[in-house]
Amino acid sequence: MGTGEGISRRTNKNEGFSGALNEYNDYLCSQIQLLDDMKKTLTVLLCAVLSALTSFAQNPIPAHFDECVELMATVWRLSGAEEYNRCRVPQYAHEVDSVFGPYKDHPAVQLARQYQNESGISYDAVASYGLHLTVNANGAIVLEDSFLEGSDNSFDRWSEQQKKEFLEPLNDFYRKSHFHDWYLQQDILFDEVEEAFEAINQQIDYEWFNGYFGAESGSTFRIVLSLLVGPNNYGCSAKLKDGTNALSPVIGCCQVDDSGNISYNANTVLPVVIHEFCHHYCNPLNSQFWSLMEASAEKMFKEREEQLRQSAYGSALIMMNETFVRASVIRYMRVHYPQIEESAFVGEEERQGFILIQTLCDALKEYEQQRDKYATMSDFMPVYAKMVNDFDLKQYNKQQKERAKRNATYKVNLKDGAKDVPSGPFTLVITFSKPMLNSIALYMSTSGADFPPVKSYAWRDDKTLEVIFSLEPSHQYGFVVMGTEFPTKDGHSAGKNMEIIFTTGK
Repeated sequence: MGTGEGISRRTNKNEGFSGALNEYNDYLCSQIQLLDDMKKTLTVLLCAVLSALTSFAQNPIPAHFDECVELMATVWRLSGAEEYNRCRVPQYAHEVDSVFGPYKDHPAVQLARQYQNESGISYDAVASYGLHLTVNANGAIVLEDSFLEGSDNSFDRWSEQQKKEFLEPLNDFYRKSHFHDWYLQQDILFDEVEEAFEAINQQIDYEWFNGYFGAESGSTFRIVLSLLVGPNNYGCSAKLKDGTNALSPVIGCCQVDDSGNISYNANTVLPVVIHEFCHHYCNPLNSQFWSLMEASAEKMFKEREEQLRQSAYGSALIMMNETFVRASVIRYMRVHYPQIEESAFVGEEERQGFILIQTLCDALKEYEQQRDKYATMSDFMPVYAKMVNDFDLKQYNKQQKERAKRNATYKVNLKDGAKDVPSGPFTLVITFSKPMLNSIALYMSTSGADFPPVKSYAWRDDKTLEVIFSLEPSHQYGFVVMGTEFPTKDGHSAGKNMEIIFTTGK
């Protein structure tokens, strides 16, 4: 197993890593949760699990910045791409904007806007392209030639013409903006970020992945950090021409704590990294054995289609990829942190629409108990598919109706369609009927209305959440209260989601 040693942001040696894993990641964090936690919807409540972390990795994989990924992120930020304008480290965002702001109309930036509008080149496709680039001995940005063509779905969302024609304006931007010199000047900050991430990196058992899935040897790992990716994370994976599987997730979700120090929230980041690595193993298996379970999976998808589409999981296969990965993360966490209660993980995922999560957790337990019979996950997949097909949807819905009776209800002091809401500070108050865990789940509006800027939030007590917005006059705002993702203390949720769109007065 490769360790990725010798990678340096100074020389930008990509060592054959690339691309995000699948189409779902294009919108992975288009629906993000609020403020500093900025949890992706995949993140479950780890409660006290990570309060006493144990180091598992004998040789943790070094986490580094990549010059070309930051270059691409900078160009897309200048183009106005919303997903690259969520940087949670203010001093870095200000530095990028002040240094490169004069180049916002550069041909590379204009072409980036065109690609977004015409081809949807955004999110992980941008980071993926960066991972396919390197700086040659002459200081020019060029495409790596060590990748197996067609092995990276995100990179392949770029047409062959786009991949080639973007190089010239990108190189021009790189030279004229003196990006390389500026990038080297960020060493102190980058070192601080890498050091902050290392505490989490030490907790990842890299040897577990190949051993658990029974994958062939030859997979290499590398973690790429990026500040401009903001709260997003992309599961990056591709094959090299020599047959090596190269896994390199791009991890954002870095922030500044109350003391002004760079930090990563272990409760969020650890399962995210495990999740992104698992996609490399789970997605191809689902695709390979899809014919054995497609009909059943389509039925399950239709049952929760509206909720899943709100979180950008737009097909039965994507739903199954997500469920398989999440079940794998749960099993990883249960093995490495036996003090946790699996039911808390399962309940959180079910609230997010993944109704097969318990079935797949049970399947993985069976696989774990019979490794003498099933040497690899591929050997086990026919059993996995049978358990999916045997899922009793009618019985599940009956049980859910009974559970729904125990969900909390809630009231909001702002009505959908409200007009002339006072500008300036506005306190949103959400009052629940049952004691809640101190989680928060406000999402962006599906209408495209701006998410209201947040000054602060706090739980007044375990039934009352207050969020202070800072509102501009004569403006339309919108958000979604994701009741399904507000967990109660007794293991249920707030049930229904509520979208609120409102306008402020002059």
